[in-house]
Amino acid sequence: MSSKDASLHKRKASSPEASSSSSSKYDSKKARKEDSKDKSLGQQQQHADDCEDEDCEIVLQFETTPSAVELFQMAREEASKGTATEIGSTSRLSRMAKALYDKAIEEFEAFDKSHAHIEMNDGTEIAANVLETKIQHAACVVAVGNAMPSSEMLQEGTRMFEELAKTTEKKNGSVLVGLGIAEISQARDLRKKAMKAMDTQAEDDDAEPSEEQREAAALVGKVEFKLATQATENFNKGLELLKATPESDFAQQSIRVAQELEEYGVILDMRANRDLVAKILDQAIQHLEAAQSVKPDLIKSNPDALTIFGSCLHSKARLVDNQDPGDQNPAYALVEKAIELLTMANDMQDEEANAKTLEALGQAYLMSTGLLEDEDMVMNRFDLATETLIRALDLDPDNDVLREQVAALQEGDGYEDEYEGEDLEDEDDDEEAE
Repeated sequence: MSSKDASLHKRKASSPEASSSSSSKYDSKKARKEDSKDKSLGQQQQHADDCEDEDCEIVLQFETTPSAVELFQMAREEASKGTATEIGSTSRLSRMAKALYDKAIEEFEAFDKSHAHIEMNDGTEIAANVLETKIQHAACVVAVGNAMPSSEMLQEGTRMFEELAKTTEKKNGSVLVGLGIAEISQARDLRKKAMKAMDTQAEDDDAEPSEEQREAAALVGKVEFKLATQATENFNKGLELLKATPESDFAQQSIRVAQELEEYGVILDMRANRDLVAKILDQAIQHLEAAQSVKPDLIKSNPDALTIFGSCLHSKARLVDNQDPGDQNPAYALVEKAIELLTMANDMQDEEANAKTLEALGQAYLMSTGLLEDEDMVMNRFDLATETLIRALDLDPDNDVLREQVAALQEGDGYEDEYEGEDLEDEDDDEEAE
């Protein structure tokens, strides 16, 4: 199914799309479509593909009817066109992407109903196809939960994967990897909610949060910690099973797992959650190295994988930085390797520059200025950091944190403000939630 089929649609005047993430929204959407049949053709209006008028309803039409899995793939491709404003999410999920996700879930539910009598463990080809479709169904629900975002959808996706894990007796690598993604997505959702709650409280009180409030919000709670821990365990088990399976997509799944871990790890406060951050980053790096050992070219030729790898190494460098100069500091080799990988990724992207790659590269350049001993190299890296972060901001103008940092760099005091006092190595380990 080609993506061009998804563009063969028209829009009709209708009430705004329901915002509920439950399955009932699909029924209400059908009702609106049925109501629209009574309208004359003269009332139908043709709209541009990128129309976001809330009074318009998207009616998908295809030359060839796509499967649920194909619709899911179309939805992901459409959703990826959004502008990233924070790790692991998009600033705007287009109504086209929502419509495709809606239709995909409708088709998945219809498939589940029509194949309810199939025993997934009977070893037949039909059973294998049913299991794979159910895995994609659960993955679709998780993807919707991440894209909207919706805690309820993430919980539902996790429940679906848990049922599949039970049915397959935890012997299917793809199921366990999917379960891990659902769990780490929930953990990431909880982390963002905790930080947002602190910011909201500060706005209500019209005052900056106190240090105690910041520390409390930064510390990972028991539920989040359990989800993150379970995710890492399921990732390890799932990838181990995939590696032992001939012709599996072990390398690709290892990169995907590393991406999920990196997206969670970079939003954790390193001081408050040092042990957890170290575990998350170490596992992400290990999974990337495992993928590289199996398919070296898969990493080298993939700018996204290189960006993930470089970002993890830079974050690990920050974690182990002991403030010593040069190669006496364990952070030195890590940050230099991060710069190498991120530069490769940026060169591959060329004119299609990526804000995440540029920001990670700029931050790595900036950190290296505190590790180098040659003054000329320090100044060169500082200039490169400023230039690169400005380019990242141009691509992601809604990134307020980056905007403030760029302003500080342009005033000439950005490095000291950014890294002063960030001696994580000498601090006592903060108490982790258990």
